[in-house]
Amino acid sequence: MTKVMAVLRTLFLLFIVGYTVLRAMPWQVGLPTASSAAYDTCRLSLTATTKAAWMAIAWIAFETVVGWWLATRQPKLHEKDLPKRGGEPPFAPPPHG
Repeated sequence: MTKVMAVLRTLFLLFIVGYTVLRAMPWQVGLPTASSAAYDTCRLSLTATTKAAWMAIAWIAFETVVGWWLATRQPKLHEKDLPKRGGEPPFAPPPHG
């Protein structure tokens, strides 16, 4: 599960960086001359940045819940992990005598 979370974390990081760079950055060739065009550019950039921030907050909440779930669940015991029944213990003290 840890490896899956690491892969998901990496994919989300690449997505959120790409989203922020491509959607939130005002990629215009020239600076807008009219104040309404400048306002629209700033408004759209702020909207995209706000969406990216909320996606990041949602990811942090998701990862926190999964982390707490993994930290508090009971470990599963497999047959190979249990000691074998019968026989001599792995270390027997020398006999007294």
